[in-house]
Amino acid sequence: MKPFYIYNTLSRRVEELRPLRPGEISLYSCGPTVYLPQHLGNLRCYLCWDFLRRALEFNGYRVRQVINVTDVGHMTSDSDSGEDKVETTARAQNKTPLEVANLYLKRFQDDLASLHVEAPELWCRATENIPAMIDLIGRIIAARYAYVTPSGVYFDVEKYRGKNRIGRLSRQSLDEQNAGQRLSHSADKKSPHDFALWVLNQPHHMMQWDSPWGRGYPGWHIECSAMAMKYLGETIDIHTGGMDHIPIHHENEIAQSESATGKPFVDYFVHNAFLIDKEGSKISKSAGHFPLLSDLSASGFEPLAFRIFCMGAKYRSELALSDEGLRGAQSNLEYFREFARGVPADIAAEKSDTEFAGGYRERFHEAINNDLNTPQALAVALEMVAEAYRRGERRVWNTLKDFDSILGLELGAVRDASADIAPEIQRIIDERTAARGNKDFGRSDELRAELEARGYEVKDNRDGTATYRRRAT
Repeated sequence: MKPFYIYNTLSRRVEELRPLRPGEISLYSCGPTVYLPQHLGNLRCYLCWDFLRRALEFNGYRVRQVINVTDVGHMTSDSDSGEDKVETTARAQNKTPLEVANLYLKRFQDDLASLHVEAPELWCRATENIPAMIDLIGRIIAARYAYVTPSGVYFDVEKYRGKNRIGRLSRQSLDEQNAGQRLSHSADKKSPHDFALWVLNQPHHMMQWDSPWGRGYPGWHIECSAMAMKYLGETIDIHTGGMDHIPIHHENEIAQSESATGKPFVDYFVHNAFLIDKEGSKISKSAGHFPLLSDLSASGFEPLAFRIFCMGAKYRSELALSDEGLRGAQSNLEYFREFARGVPADIAAEKSDTEFAGGYRERFHEAINNDLNTPQALAVALEMVAEAYRRGERRVWNTLKDFDSILGLELGAVRDASADIAPEIQRIIDERTAARGNKDFGRSDELRAELEARGYEVKDNRDGTATYRRRAT
């Protein structure tokens, strides 16, 4: 295998990936809290991890990916204060928490399918893994890093961090953190920085379970540690999430996991940057501003255009949402599709490509292995198609299909859907494409008329591409 490099938040540098087991990667991705639709900023996160998973598979790794579903325990603040987010929506909509969670999980999964995000090996729901959380809390208590009070079981952050008080992932000291953001409803914590592992004596909470410490429900942070360890092991290769998880959620995951096991929890923490709006603000639910995938569709952009749009920026760089950028992505989508439609059956059946495709393959591979440089990989794929057009050579199809294992556009299905176009018709289409490229619109119109006379519908798109379909009889 070629070396694969990724930025590790733990070390603050790009490192060569060295998995725990040769040829296999364990990948845990922080999943959604299912209380509202997932906005475009959330979806960008999962597109980033889809690119990562596909890139690892491109390199020959078997990837075991787990994504959690938070359907209990995530309060309206990322610490322990406020009301459970799922219950807040349930009360507002006069539904049960299960109905709310099921509704918004289904919407989320439908959006991912529209974006061609591959499903993980396992979706794990917090409410279905309560015994694993109780077991892990018991191990933390036995290790003397947690204590029980009337209001709950709390992790002793100051004891775990010791004298230097520095978080290993965030590199912040407890003194630098805003204690006002860490205050709980309870006054019986040793420190405002301590966080809840299990919440007790909340009689109005709609979801509760029996435990050795009393009837209650889990804290948000313990859920991810318990499920990651249950399904992937006590040490995992890669843990992904948004940059906003670094100072609290992922820092707390490390503390509670390693205090219980005495082993490293994660070898590589990988975080994505935010999608921002035109004014430069983070797109978030808490800000009350969250455009959805359906909003893009209503504006004439396909979900796969958003996929290409997100591929056009590195995962750890902020990406500004813009109509101009989406129009460019939609144009690139049609450009790839138009090329795929023009691949004749004899070339599609070949096993090898023309010689010049090999150089593009090397450059594409180098880009994705260099800290998942998707914009460079996308540029290489577009450049190869342009060169193929220039040479009048479609024998780059196998290489493009390999690229598409990461692009995720399902170009093979696009080509198969247009496979009934006869070779002589394809030659006319190719000639018309060249005429339009040379701005010979007179010849383009003549060829359009010929195609229509032969029973084809011709649609010239605003981005300069064209769509050809056999007219229904």
